[in-house]
Amino acid sequence: MFKLILLLVSSALFSQTTASPGLDQKDFDGTDCCWRKLSEQKQYKESAALIVAYIEHGNVANIQSLNWHAGQMFAFAGENKQALKYFRKTYNVIQKWFGGEDGKAWFYFAKGTAAFIRRDKVTLARIIGKWKRKLPVDRNLKELEKLLFNWDMQYKEAAGGPP
Repeated sequence: MFKLILLLVSSALFSQTTASPGLDQKDFDGTDCCWRKLSEQKQYKESAALIVAYIEHGNVANIQSLNWHAGQMFAFAGENKQALKYFRKTYNVIQKWFGGEDGKAWFYFAKGTAAFIRRDKVTLARIIGKWKRKLPVDRNLKELEKLLFNWDMQYKEAAGGPP
């Protein structure tokens, strides 16, 4: 049932919000368009549905970015199962093994965020520890530390709101 509702909402939003299915991702992902506008209005489910519709029907250049943002919007809406579905599409062990420092950092960040959504505090703390031992400190590590510090909050509050 949820998938049917998501499909109907996303199709309607996609046709209303984008001038054409040919809208390039840079414009779709811009701060003054589309899903980000819905997010600013705290319409997180609608924002996520629009991103999903763009993934399915749009001119996708960077699917990892779109999957990540769909996951974030679902998480902000409290739709954790859907959030995890899209977060998991953004990382894999190949990045950790062969992606250099950037690949490892992304792997840890995405996996750590998913651990927070799953309410797996042990895994989140372990990932933060590995990061500190193996990689330089960056803003994504700080984000994971913020999630751990704000453990008792929902993702939207713990992460500090939308990107």
